[in-house]
Amino acid sequence: MKFLKPTNLILALMLSASPLCCQADVQAGDLFPSPTANGVAGNLPKTEGKVVLYDFWASWCAPCRAAMPAYETLYQKYHKQGFEIIAVGTDEDAGAAKTFISGLKLSFPVVVDTKQKFVALVAPGTMPTAYLVGKNNKVLSVHPGFHGAKSLSLIHI
Repeated sequence: MKFLKPTNLILALMLSASPLCCQADVQAGDLFPSPTANGVAGNLPKTEGKVVLYDFWASWCAPCRAAMPAYETLYQKYHKQGFEIIAVGTDEDAGAAKTFISGLKLSFPVVVDTKQKFVALVAPGTMPTAYLVGKNNKVLSVHPGFHGAKSLSLIHI
């Protein structure tokens, strides 16, 4: 029988008992951290002075897959007005992430944080979680989960 190391056991107990275990570290009103300054590589657009939706997703997440076409529709509708979407994969396995996005026909940037540095900093508590960030780089709203039209109605651009 395997036992957890005492430090791992204490951490597991703290997380399971904490009411914040499923809450993101980055909240509305916070400055949103830079993906590129925190290890995310890829063809990222310039976001200064733009409204940006950062969508954190995982390859195992069915609601994440459902959100992508809806976000593509939002992107097509508002991109010419200075709106950006950056989808941030949370998988450590780049192959699983690539399989997930293949065939989705997305025109907004999709990156994968395989080193988990940016993901750990933002700490989305649920997959997917979307962060709507204003032109001043402050988080306007945080949207955990994806519930179709209801979720889209909460995103005010």
